[in-house]
Amino acid sequence: MKILIVDDAADIRAWLKILLEKAGWEVEQACTGAAACRILESSDIRIVITDWIMPGMDGIQLIDWIRTRHARDYIYTILMTSLDREEDCVKGLSCGADDFLTKPASPLVLYARLSVAMRILSIQQELLAQQEQLRESRDLVTRAYALVQEDLKGASAAQRSLLPASGQLSNTVETAWFYQPAMGVSGDYLDIFTIGEGKLAFYLLDVSGHGITAALRSAAISQLMRPISGLMDGMDTKGPAHVMERLNRHLCEGNSEMDYLTTMVLGDFDAAKGILRFASAGHPPPLVLAEDDKARSIDGGGIPLGIDAGATYTDMETLLKPGEMVLLYSDGLLECENEQGQQLGLNALARNVEMDANLAPAEMLASLENRLGKWTAGRDLVDDVSALALKFSGECPATHPVNKEFGQCRAA
Repeated sequence: MKILIVDDAADIRAWLKILLEKAGWEVEQACTGAAACRILESSDIRIVITDWIMPGMDGIQLIDWIRTRHARDYIYTILMTSLDREEDCVKGLSCGADDFLTKPASPLVLYARLSVAMRILSIQQELLAQQEQLRESRDLVTRAYALVQEDLKGASAAQRSLLPASGQLSNTVETAWFYQPAMGVSGDYLDIFTIGEGKLAFYLLDVSGHGITAALRSAAISQLMRPISGLMDGMDTKGPAHVMERLNRHLCEGNSEMDYLTTMVLGDFDAAKGILRFASAGHPPPLVLAEDDKARSIDGGGIPLGIDAGATYTDMETLLKPGEMVLLYSDGLLECENEQGQQLGLNALARNVEMDANLAPAEMLASLENRLGKWTAGRDLVDDVSALALKFSGECPATHPVNKEFGQCRAA
């Protein structure tokens, strides 16, 4: 390591050079502050021993120049002077010097001070190396995060592409959905599709948790709900509860640790007669919206899926009148919080949607989304939010016998 001696006295420079070279140091010399600056610009100097009082640029000015110079490596400075008053020492150190020596300096004291300088410079080098490692690690994390975000965007787009098409599914039924993941991808999933002439099947599920794990589980369940899987066989004759029980047994087989659960509402709708049947597994109750009337919730349902393989579920049945709409939704909608931490809740949801019961499903959900934005004041969602709306516009027989056991609805 190189040391620069700066002193206008040639004998002092010669004496220091002998002492330092004897201890194994490589020494450079300068007789003025300006000459020292030129050497520092071109040489790898880490320690400077400078006289205080010199013609032109003195030692204090030289140290100030060193401190304001933007160099990667720190230069340790020792101010050496015949001034030995306490206030002189304080002034020298406060001006940026790292150490202070009074002339004539003892060789042993000089070597001790240089040992301190070496320890400090060594620590500084270690810190620089750690900073470089942290910078490299940060860059790696930043790049990895960007890749993850890109993958999440792709996964989110793929997930949305699998959602059903909104619009007129039959001459008497119009549908729309609302879907907002809390973390890019969602543990919610919904679908509606035809299962026969004049009949629709629909479901909305919510897997516990958020993010990728929940999204993968909901995607796996949605594949089971495809007609091609065979799980839906018998729904037309045996009802949604029968399919729900089959699905529950399947999920329990792969969930022995009970590390997740699934809530779900599954049903079918007779588009000619207006008959709505559904079974629920721990899911929030559907809302029935009628023009110029209060929203009604349909209660009933068993425990969430994936807990008890022997769980049973019950078919609920009601008759939709022309112009009525049914709204399915996940609990994330009820749990949307305002700035005070208050959750929206079922009653407030019912009040919001019943004002738009006369609208088409897509318009009603757009209005709901707008109101939710105002309620949350743009804050991040605490849970995935999804909703599926189905509006019946056909004529159904007024004398159709509604199942008396399951057809009762109450005001939300």
